[in-house]
Amino acid sequence: MNLKRLQAFRAVFESGSVTGAAQRLHMTQPAVSRLIGDLEKELGLALFARQRQRLVPTEEGRSFFREAERALAAVDQVVDIARDIRTLQGAHLRVVTLTIAAYGILPAAMKALIATHPRARISLDIKDQRDIADWVTTGPFDVGITLMPFDDARVECEPLDTVRCVLVVPKGHRLVQKRVVSLKELAGERMVLPSPGALVRDRFAAAFASVGLPYVGAVDTPSALSACQCVAHGLGLAVVDPFTFAAASRLDIVARPIRPAIELSFGLFFPANRPRSALVNAFVKATRAVATLTR
Repeated sequence: MNLKRLQAFRAVFESGSVTGAAQRLHMTQPAVSRLIGDLEKELGLALFARQRQRLVPTEEGRSFFREAERALAAVDQVVDIARDIRTLQGAHLRVVTLTIAAYGILPAAMKALIATHPRARISLDIKDQRDIADWVTTGPFDVGITLMPFDDARVECEPLDTVRCVLVVPKGHRLVQKRVVSLKELAGERMVLPSPGALVRDRFAAAFASVGLPYVGAVDTPSALSACQCVAHGLGLAVVDPFTFAAASRLDIVARPIRPAIELSFGLFFPANRPRSALVNAFVKATRAVATLTR
């Protein structure tokens, strides 16, 4: 049965006239009349009787409307579902990430995503770099952010951004006067360190070692944001990514470029062999935009 005929029938039944139905359906009156006539021929029923320039449903028309209304309601529901899928209304995004991104780039990326898709829901799992591989196997996720390289046959990776880390110092520190800080100038300074075993700790330690300095401090923390807070409280200096510093910039701290540069490469990863949803693509777009603005 032709759906347009049913929709025309409902519009005429509810409005009481071909004119009203044509306006509701954004069609011409002859087109509506033709659909009604075709439906009556198909059913072998007289659905309407003309009384004083109005179409009045016959008893058969009323009986048919009760049944047709159920079918049309189901069609309307399907249309609503398709619209919700298209607009991502009520969609659920599962993100897994390292701590370094969770408090740096991710909050701004999620804000940008929700701004364009306010009915979407996001679940965030924060993992240590050493636990990401296990999560890929056991944990449900749609997209992740990690430090590169990240080689795992179970995921598809693509670069997000490569950034140069900054040195975070408290306001009033002697190094605030420097436009660029040489690592050698950190001799004797106490550092706030990433947790033992963290990939970034090894990279930072290697950079210090390259200029003949030990990478030592009294505080270990898994979070770069926490490191910035420690700096603000005078517990030492810290090397952090610029995304995290942007999130912590309201603290009484200052960031300075470092020479030689310490670079970190961030990447996005996705379950292998799974098509990416519209919501995943929207998140990737938002994250890339935030990364570009923050640099």
